[in-house]
Amino acid sequence: NDENIMIAGLHAACLMFHNHAVELIRSQNPAITDNEAYLQARRLTLWHYQWMILHEFLPHIVPQPVIDDVLTNGRHFYDPLHNEAFIPVEFQIVYRFGHSMVRPSYRANLHGDNGQPFFGMIFDPEEQGTVDPVDLRGFARAPRRFIGWQTFFDFGGAYSVDVKPNKRIDTKVSTPLFQLPLETIPSGTPPVSLMQRNLLRCVTWMLPSGQRIANEMSITPLSSAELTELQPIRASFVQSTPLFYYILKEAELREDGLRLGPVGARIVAEVFIGLLQLDPDSYFSVQPDWIPTLPTHDGPPESFRMIDFLTFAGVDPTNRGQ
Repeated sequence: NDENIMIAGLHAACLMFHNHAVELIRSQNPAITDNEAYLQARRLTLWHYQWMILHEFLPHIVPQPVIDDVLTNGRHFYDPLHNEAFIPVEFQIVYRFGHSMVRPSYRANLHGDNGQPFFGMIFDPEEQGTVDPVDLRGFARAPRRFIGWQTFFDFGGAYSVDVKPNKRIDTKVSTPLFQLPLETIPSGTPPVSLMQRNLLRCVTWMLPSGQRIANEMSITPLSSAELTELQPIRASFVQSTPLFYYILKEAELREDGLRLGPVGARIVAEVFIGLLQLDPDSYFSVQPDWIPTLPTHDGPPESFRMIDFLTFAGVDPTNRGQ
């Protein structure tokens, strides 16, 4: 959970959200037991997070008609056995699409570096073993190593100018991801290219090609003419493209890189929604008509989104003095 400071910051925000949920529940019921306060805070945290996944995150990466179809007409492909919900290997490949969206560098915060913005490459191989590296890797602690979330989420007002969008979903990848620090790799062994590791997974897990999955889903696959850049690498890739590359190219051509294309979108939507539907403790299962109960920046309770989550956690730019 500490691979980079953005991921570490999100995990810390979730912990702080939960702690503030405990405080809120105790303020409403001082006589509550420790265990019951924990259980209620856990539910409050998870349900608000689940709401954001369905109503904010998924629409950012999956076309809304695909989401609506899964919710209205059901799942056609993700159908695990009872009490055996899992994340299929196809999803584990497709969900790596986010690697193509990563920029080479980011402004982590606006005032954390002795009053100045802290900018850094996502990874810099020269910083291996440094106590306070100049890049944004995790596994290091220093006062400047935190996230000012207005770089990543639009808090509105004067903060809107600080938002920096990510790259599009396509086959163009930022250079630092071709040379990962070994400490970010669980095994600690090469290859160090993230894209190479993703493509190798398609082989070691013996996954079908993007075209074969598209045909199984009754989706028109990308044509050979749309994949001609693969011809010099291996001629067969034009008709039988590794799934990871296929979903990136599909998003690039079918959705202008703004969202996943038909195959990628269907897999991601069915798995996310399926996990929510199959979780006996999710709001889907326990209280399908539930809506968020915590404050929002603007709009009704059902407009709850990530900026509200971060604000309740106390890591928003106003609370952080950012």
